[in-house]
Amino acid sequence: MARNGSAARQRSPLPARALGTGFEQLVRRGLRGVWLRGELPPGGCVWAANHHSWWDGFLAAAVLRRQHRPAALLMDGANLSEYRFFATLGVISTGRPREALQSLRQGRVLVIYPEAELRPAGRLGELAPGAAWLARRAPAPLLPVAVRVAARGHQYAEALIDIGPACPPDRLPIELAERLADLDASLAGADPRQPLPGFVQVVEGRRSWDERIDRWSAAIGRR
Repeated sequence: MARNGSAARQRSPLPARALGTGFEQLVRRGLRGVWLRGELPPGGCVWAANHHSWWDGFLAAAVLRRQHRPAALLMDGANLSEYRFFATLGVISTGRPREALQSLRQGRVLVIYPEAELRPAGRLGELAPGAAWLARRAPAPLLPVAVRVAARGHQYAEALIDIGPACPPDRLPIELAERLADLDASLAGADPRQPLPGFVQVVEGRRSWDERIDRWSAAIGRR
């Protein structure tokens, strides 16, 4: 079955590209943008992130698409059965660990949310062992990735993604919790109208009403 699933993804490059483009447009039209800090290592690696927002999977897909990185996403099997077309995008059931390992060994970025469910924004919840197990078995670098979607000083919310350096599997709960707490502290202390220091915008989104008015006024003034 796993071979058939992989073959199906290879046979459907156009639908996969179309869905990928559609998901990025969803991010661009629904948020003010995506800002990134940190870098991914070359080759296969595990993107282990907190899961506190509906946007999380779409954000990872948009960022990795912009960086031209082949990606896979680990999803609960029950959810995947309801959205079978996700398989064309490289989504893998949590019940298929061999396929997940294969994706890492093929050089893909494997996106995992080890909290195992969508949780309210706040402190990191207890982590399931899957991300650490896959990183150890592949083997592949394990990256703690802190994600926040925050309404700040503009009309639309902003997404911030902080990619930490690779950590030992047994350190993931500590490293991810600390990185998430640091991101929250940075947001709490920063000017809400300015980009968060150290972050670079990688996906543009929608401008606030006042920003658009300012742009039109400036354009008229130059005439």
